[in-house]
Order: sequence, then C-alpha cells, then structure tokens
Amino acid sequence: MTAPAAALLALDRVKEQFEADGYTFRLQERLPPPFQAFVADAVARRNDELVIIEARSANMNDQTRNRLGRLAEIMATESGWRLDIVTYEPEVQPRSPTREDIVRRLEEAHQVADLSPDASVMLTWAAIEAALYLASERQGLAPTRTLPPRALIRNLNIDGVISDNQATELDTFARLRDEIAHGMTSEPPDLDHIEWLRRFALAAADNNLATVEDMVEWFCNHYTTPEDANPVNDKEARNHAGLGSSSHNPSDVLRAQFEVALDADIAEAIEVLERDDIKRAQRDRYPLH
Repeated sequence: MTAPAAALLALDRVKEQFEADGYTFRLQERLPPPFQAFVADAVARRNDELVIIEARSANMNDQTRNRLGRLAEIMATESGWRLDIVTYEPEVQPRSPTREDIVRRLEEAHQVADLSPDASVMLTWAAIEAALYLASERQGLAPTRTLPPRALIRNLNIDGVISDNQATELDTFARLRDEIAHGMTSEPPDLDHIEWLRRFALAAADNNLATVEDMVEWFCNHYTTPEDANPVNDKEARNHAGLGSSSHNPSDVLRAQFEVALDADIAEAIEVLERDDIKRAQRDRYPLH
C-alpha cells in the first residue's frame, strides 16, 4: 500500500539524518529472519545495527500505540535491533465540491471554448472530477486523499458508481486532459463528446447516474418484456418515460428515461433483458418438479 504523502515526507526527513550518521536507508524493506513476513516502512543499517522505522499519524489511537510498543519490545530482543516511530501531522482533507462549483466550471468551460479549447478541456475536467467526488461521497466511497484522474475513474468503476462504458469515455477524456496539462501535443476535443461530458457531470452532481444494472432494474419494474415494452402500470410508466402509447421500442424507452446513458450501456441493458426473458420463457416451458 502506498504511504500517504505526509508519511513519505516524514521518512525523507529522517533519511537525511540517518545517512548523515553513516546508515544506509531503504523504504518498504522486508526484514530478515525471524521477522521476514514483516515489511517495514523503512530500514536503516549500520554495521550490525538495524533500525526499523515506522511512520504513523500523530493522532494515532491508543490501540495503535500499544501495538507499536509491543512490537518495539519484540524487536529489542534481537541483538542490535530497535524500532523507531516517526510521526507526521494528518493531511487536511480538501473542502468537498458542491453542485454550484460544478455548474460554474461548466459555464466557464463553455465561455472560453472558442478562445482556448485547451482551457475549456481543463475546466470541463475540473467539473467532472468534482462531480465524481460528489457522487462517491453520496455512496460512502469518497477516497481519503486526492487521486490522479484515471485512478479515480478506475476506483469508481470497480465500486459500481460508473459503468464500464462510462469509465472508458471518461478515461479517454482524462488522457486528453493529461496531454494538455503536461504540455503534450493533443487532438482538439470532439464537441459531441464535450457535450456528453457536460451532461454527465450535471447528472453526477444531481445523483442521476445510471449503470447498466440500474437501467435493467428500472425497466423490469415498469415493463414486461423487451420485445413488447408494455407498461405494467401505463400511467406510472408514461410519467417516468414521457411516452404516450402502450408499446415502445425498449431502446427508446431507456433513452427517454436515462438521458445521459451511452448507447453502448443501453445495448448492454437490452441484451441482459433479452437474456433474462429467454431464461424466463425456458423456465415456463420446462418447469422444475
């Protein structure tokens, strides 16, 4: 596991001190026997001396302090060994983004699009990243520290906040953002893609994102089969989907209900619905006894 930035800074400071005293200093070092299963935050060596260095937050709880105390006693039984604890101040969490932050950045991105497409990309990404953090907070999945753009996308995809196809679209845009941020040559942004990203950011801010599973669940709650999308409750389904007849193409039904859904996600949802419908028909034809 990667140590927090504050912990790495604390280890850097003690590294200078140890090396000035003639020690070799290595991070993430596995200990020699009999503690070979233990990986220390850092190890300093000088002749027969071995110093194990652990970096911990200054506000660690009593349980952690007691465990480290017992560990120090165990290490001290080996000749020339000792355990040093390096403390650091916990990182201050940044202020959570708001919907107003997201809307403001999207508006600014639109205003500068003609003057500077690159600036528009950076502002659009700022809005998207804020929206993703906001969405993850609502799910109780907010990261404890700021993540690189593509790592944030990957984590939210793994946690089911965004779909595979949404993650692919966002990753493509994050690559463009990285190219611009690091001064690389980049292709001009696609206007249709930018428009989808803008709507995606607003949907995330309003807690209206939908994965393939969400669309399948909604459809099953309102319609019978994908072949003939007859509302289970005409009035309720029409209110949800804004449709006026009793039979509709399932793609149109889902697109009307989930305006930010990607075509690829809608196609996946229909595949799931059709597959489940076939299984249901088979169960009806060949019931288990």
